[in-house]
Formats: sequence, C-alpha cells, structure tokens
Amino acid sequence: MNKKNLPPHDLFDDALAKELIGKSLLIGITNADSEGKMISRSQIFGLVTIADRAKGICLRDNQTNEEKWFPPDTRGIKPAPPGEYRNRATGEVVNDPDYFGSWTWTFPAAKEEKSRKRN
Repeated sequence: MNKKNLPPHDLFDDALAKELIGKSLLIGITNADSEGKMISRSQIFGLVTIADRAKGICLRDNQTNEEKWFPPDTRGIKPAPPGEYRNRATGEVVNDPDYFGSWTWTFPAAKEEKSRKRN
C-alpha cells in the first residue's frame, strides 16, 4: 500500500495501534445487508499481534489460535472496563480484556437485486 492509499489519521490512531500490540481485544462483529439490516453477530477474543496503518489489525484468536485480520481502522476500539464478559457464541468467559472493538460489515446488494432496482 503506498502513502496515497493509507487510511487518514481520523481512521487510524498510530498511538493507539502501538498500545494494542500484545494486548487482549474482544471484538464484536455485526454483519448487515445492503440496507443496514442486521444479518448476524459474532465475537472474537484474542491478542493483537499486528496493528499497522498499511496492513491492518491482526488478532490471534484465543479459541483457535488462528490469525484474523481487520481493516486499519481504530475508531471502534476503546479501553474495556474491568469485568467478566461471555462470548455468546462459544460460551468462553473473558476476564478483564484490555480493549473492546466493534466492526460492522455491510454486504453489497446482490447483482440480481441491483438490476431489478434499475428496471
């Protein structure tokens, strides 16, 4: 990614990104359709291994040890208040995560829907 393609500073906070490395992050993901209606929700918990303006944010999933990548956007990441949090999907209990994060993935309308809307 060249400098022209890097996210602006209001999308990616370099200081926060530096703090995230090695910290625990509980992420809530909402999948929405093209009209913004919720399709599903999920959660992922793990340690941040990379937080880079050009590459994005990499989280090593605590359950699977798999690396999951997120866009270079730190706006939805905040310090988490101490406490016990339960992953609704897996039942995993997360104690005192360092940070919370949230992303909404909005899926584009299917090609068939787009052509129907034009006619």
